[in-house]
Amino acid sequence: MNYNPEKIVIFDWGGIVESHRKGENNYRKIIINIMSSFNTNISEDEVISLWKKCLYDENKKRISECNAPKDIQKWFERVKKIYNFKCDFKTFYDVYKQKFEDIDYYKDVVKLEHETRNKCKTGILSDLTLLDKERIDKQLNLSKYDYVWLSCDIGETKPNNRIYEIVENDCKLKPQNILFIDDRDDNILTAENRGWNVCNCFGYEINKIKEAIENFLQQGQVDNNRSK
Repeated sequence: MNYNPEKIVIFDWGGIVESHRKGENNYRKIIINIMSSFNTNISEDEVISLWKKCLYDENKKRISECNAPKDIQKWFERVKKIYNFKCDFKTFYDVYKQKFEDIDYYKDVVKLEHETRNKCKTGILSDLTLLDKERIDKQLNLSKYDYVWLSCDIGETKPNNRIYEIVENDCKLKPQNILFIDDRDDNILTAENRGWNVCNCFGYEINKIKEAIENFLQQGQVDNNRSK
């Protein structure tokens, strides 16, 4: 298959590369391990319930939209209060990074993503926090993608239309020439409503991802061949 510069496959990160799968050492388990390190008197279910509250500040702004260290520090102080633990930010971040070293992620999906760049443009679109930027680069090697759209850099998050508009403006491709692969229904719905091709799946469903990419890249090839 020849390289097609007029098409792009855009991958989510969490759930597509990093595991959200039950039974694996997934995102949920890592968050529990982190917070239990600072407060041993809290149940696993309570850890997750409180973490959901921590994803937003008092103004309903998501932590992944914060792109300034002072905002991250402010978020951390709120986390300390919610979880009732005492430590400085450096100590917390060191534990955060160390625990996330053990998370399961799908190296076969990473390989597939890198190989896809030989066939068309590729990109990453993720609701990423500043705390996670080092980890995603270590797992994916972001230099191997044509475009990288991270919420912590852009200040916008999925499924808000604005972040999809930014993607379209950056890559300058028609919506029908974009394939978006994500594990969340709401993120997929916004993309679909904009005319993007979509694949709603998880990283462990690699055959589904491969099939979606192959079908997407073959679109229009039959008509083009007939017109020659």
